[in-house]
Amino acid sequence: MFLQQLLPYLTRRPELLRYLTLDNLLLCVHLLQSLTPYISWQQNGRSGPPLTLPANVKRFLASSLQLRALSMRTQQEVLDDCWDVVRHMVWAPTVLNHEPLAHLRSCELLDIFLTHGLAEDIAFHTFYPPVRECLDPQCTHVNRGRGEVLEQGQRALTGIKYIKCVYFSRDFGPVPALSFSAHCRNCYTRYYPCYYVHGHRSERTYYGGAIPAAIHVSTHSFLETSLCASFTASMVHAWVSSANNARIYNDQHQDAILCYPPAWGKSHILDGPKVLDAFFLLALLRHHHEYAAKPLILQNNAPRQIRINAALYERNLHIVEHGQEEWAHVCNQCCATRVVDGQESIIRAVVTDGVTVGRPCCSVHDCQGRLPTQQHRFCSDHAHLDGRCRIIGCTADAEVGFRTCSEATHRALDRTNNEALSALFQLKGRLERHKMAHLNNSASTTDSDVPDGEVSTVDASPEPSSSVAPKLRARFGRRWTHNEQLCVSTCGVILGRATFYGSEAVSAVRLFLKKLFPTKQSVPQCLFYDYACGLKRHLLAEGDTHFDHCALPVDVFHMRSKHAESDEFCGQHCNPAQFEDLYAGGQWRFNSSAAEMTNAWFVGFNAMVREMCQERYEFFLDEMIKQRNRMLVGELEKHAQSPHRLDENWLRGVDVES
Repeated sequence: MFLQQLLPYLTRRPELLRYLTLDNLLLCVHLLQSLTPYISWQQNGRSGPPLTLPANVKRFLASSLQLRALSMRTQQEVLDDCWDVVRHMVWAPTVLNHEPLAHLRSCELLDIFLTHGLAEDIAFHTFYPPVRECLDPQCTHVNRGRGEVLEQGQRALTGIKYIKCVYFSRDFGPVPALSFSAHCRNCYTRYYPCYYVHGHRSERTYYGGAIPAAIHVSTHSFLETSLCASFTASMVHAWVSSANNARIYNDQHQDAILCYPPAWGKSHILDGPKVLDAFFLLALLRHHHEYAAKPLILQNNAPRQIRINAALYERNLHIVEHGQEEWAHVCNQCCATRVVDGQESIIRAVVTDGVTVGRPCCSVHDCQGRLPTQQHRFCSDHAHLDGRCRIIGCTADAEVGFRTCSEATHRALDRTNNEALSALFQLKGRLERHKMAHLNNSASTTDSDVPDGEVSTVDASPEPSSSVAPKLRARFGRRWTHNEQLCVSTCGVILGRATFYGSEAVSAVRLFLKKLFPTKQSVPQCLFYDYACGLKRHLLAEGDTHFDHCALPVDVFHMRSKHAESDEFCGQHCNPAQFEDLYAGGQWRFNSSAAEMTNAWFVGFNAMVREMCQERYEFFLDEMIKQRNRMLVGELEKHAQSPHRLDENWLRGVDVES
């Protein structure tokens, strides 16, 4: 088809075939199609193809098409004639609108650009602003450059600049690229490929509409959006950290890394921070595209590490206010119907459980204050405690050069902790454990509320004694949050999540569930919990009637293995067998182990989020839940399980005017 369009033009310029073979002519057309956006942005607002090509483009084509052996005059004539023949063909609207040119991207073209284009500042990939006029409705600038007058209201961008950058592509690895920007001469707003920055503000505003094909991660780095989506998927389904995603990418594209031109001068090795920033940016852009009425706005002058934290915090607040995306989810695997007095009603079954995933927090028990940095032990309100003796319960100040006071037993614990951190001590301990492997050493001296090594214990009396000496406990390191509490439908879809700071107490579980299900109509008809009997006792003691119409059975696994038959209260109130609606035909209707199965997936993120700040920690976990829920709902649809959402306004008791 393309040749049929080209042949009539060639009949008028047969001399082209003296210097260009048909293959070279087709190659020339492909190169020009790739360069059309670049040429268009040199036009200063003019529409239509230019009469002649820019000088650097001509030099690039002459070198690529092996025309250097010809005289300079002949080169110019051949390229001018070729452009005159094909310029209207390559000047297609889809190219000018910067739609994906995947059909033009190939290893062959990449090699040509790397070999002949970089010397002319022509790159295989170039990024431009998606607009050519100022977006500010208050701007009324009229461009009068070079005798051209635009209509009133048009605000053409000028002052085009470009910088060298690296494009981390999915198929070709790291590729040299150029990033172009332009500004409005009236309001001084500068427009970049993914966002624009007003001259008098320190904010960068991302363009609305579709997600861009490349994510602008840093000044000199772009990541292909599909590559970022692949990183997200590997995190969700295989717990691949950002650092490991970067290592895998670099390993897959070793050839491209080795061939990368060092003269381009920009780092072409992908690292974990870039992957993580790309993950956050893509998730934020998706969120604003799907939910937010306003565009994504970030601080432009803030350091890269904290630039997006405010936007992450805003999305976290959205989750707190509106809940998880699938909060109102029901399907055939987590919901059943029953008929009572001729009325059909539903039985919605969920499971709640805690999973040990945490982040650094204030060392004061249950304090939810923010840490100044991840290395601090106390929040601002409790910073004065940092100079105290690290022995729990001791209020004396620590001596200079030590972490405890002068009390002998306290100082002994400090020395014991220092020895325990040495490699020799740990290796000796490992040897002793191998020697004593046949003994049952089930007694633990560490506090289960914090990671290993955070709490140390030692006998208070250094001398042997026939009486049992009390144990001293100390916290020398930082404290982590206790657990994440999940509420999961019996189909596996996660309905809610909360961070527990001090412990998984039934009082905290009660508050979590009441916040998750704020009205009685939103409360599920069945709530499995491994310590449901304790929760039931707490509800009765508090006189809380919020869950009166909700069955509170212990899940089947823990009922059989963790709850004694002698516990009459548990057997009377929380035995799942006493609830007839939970089984049919001799089989359980619902999978009460859904939370345990979900925990096995969720705990895989512990190492990834362990050192994250609060905003990133909350956002990352919620995004993992969101992506997994969407995957599960898709699978439920494929298996005809009728996944859908109940009316959230009705569940929340919101009156909506008709």
